[in-house]
Amino acid sequence: MESFSEAMHGSMTHTAQRAVRSQRIGKQHYAEHSHVLQIGIFVVIIATLFGVLYSGVVPPFMEKIVVTTLVPNNIEVSNFNGVYASPTSEGAKYQGQEIERAFINNEILIDFTSANRTFAEHGYTKSSSEWLIKTPFMGDEPVILSPSFALVVPVLSVSVFFAVLLTFVLPTRLGLLSSQTEKIARETRTKLLFQTGFSEELLDFLLLSDTEITMLASNMPEKVDACLQQLWEATRTEHERQSTIASYREESIFDAVHIAEGHHAFIRNTLLARLREAFSPAVEHSVRTLQSARTWQQNHFAVLRGIRLFMSEYFAPNCGNNVQGLAYAGAGFMIVVIGLRGLRFIPASRPSLIIASISLEFALLVALGITLYFQREEASSVESLKRIENNTQNVALVMSSVDSSTFQRAMHEAIRERIHSPEMDKRLAESLTQSFIDSLRTTPQTQQKRAAL
Repeated sequence: MESFSEAMHGSMTHTAQRAVRSQRIGKQHYAEHSHVLQIGIFVVIIATLFGVLYSGVVPPFMEKIVVTTLVPNNIEVSNFNGVYASPTSEGAKYQGQEIERAFINNEILIDFTSANRTFAEHGYTKSSSEWLIKTPFMGDEPVILSPSFALVVPVLSVSVFFAVLLTFVLPTRLGLLSSQTEKIARETRTKLLFQTGFSEELLDFLLLSDTEITMLASNMPEKVDACLQQLWEATRTEHERQSTIASYREESIFDAVHIAEGHHAFIRNTLLARLREAFSPAVEHSVRTLQSARTWQQNHFAVLRGIRLFMSEYFAPNCGNNVQGLAYAGAGFMIVVIGLRGLRFIPASRPSLIIASISLEFALLVALGITLYFQREEASSVESLKRIENNTQNVALVMSSVDSSTFQRAMHEAIRERIHSPEMDKRLAESLTQSFIDSLRTTPQTQQKRAAL
């Protein structure tokens, strides 16, 4: 007898089969095309933000900080077409023009421009890819920075951060992170259905907001009452099941009929907290995270709720160790660089490598901190104790259900199997051999031979 799928396949015409096959291929092609589009948008956003920050925001910002903090108040500084320098008595008259060697006295020099400078023409030397800073606070020797090397990591980190936020806000078909978060929400929902055994309707009830619970209670009180009853039955402990409490109605706190209107949400939240004891802290955390993420699904500008779901349900469990390992590797790299600086292999006048290593470690530590912040509560010990408690209860239940003779017979069988196991035979042989050797060493003849030697 042919299977159900084979019968269905055979009953389909060739035209229908081609239509179904083309539809399946079309959906797969659309999903792949959509994913490529999302990655492309993400990369374009990063590249655009990086270009804007690196070329238009960071240089004037850094220049403003240096001029404000590293220039003494008692020294006059002139702006020679983007170069801040202490002028000579005659050079102050040419402020705003292109800098020349005769205009400055080289006491203060701050050049963040992308122009080449020569000592013969400008009074100092600098390439187009470098920044030069010379102030009394920095010492007598000018400090040369390579922004293409020192600032790539912090600027790229900021660009990725804002790109992530933007792709959380974008619609699902365009935003890479919003699409992934929607996928994680579906997977988390399916996981909860398997872990709890709840129905789709009961899980939907758990994920409703307090306002939605109140509105549903006013329109469909029987439905809310039934869901609360099912949730109470699903979260009852073994002690409660053995007690006389047969329904949540018999406890005043769960009496949905006699309490004031608007308390249904409180009851639902109280029962939701019982998931920690009935199942595990991870289940309760996933339900609350998914409940919070519904706000982001309705309004993508609630970015933090979407980020919480993505980080706690996917990134932290799957990538937490990778981020921690990278943070340790970055710390090792920074220690090596600082050690080379201490040995003077890296001159103090060119600290670009030091800035790059510190920026890299800072970015990795921030990533690690964010990962740990969104990581759900470490519940391994709690869950382990809970499993031990359940196993102990199961053992006690089994022991209470059998008589002493049966228990003794089971113990004898277990001991007999253990004694006759190959591992036990090996240990017994080794023990007997060692005991035999020790007894030979303690005999009088052996002791006399040792004394003679």
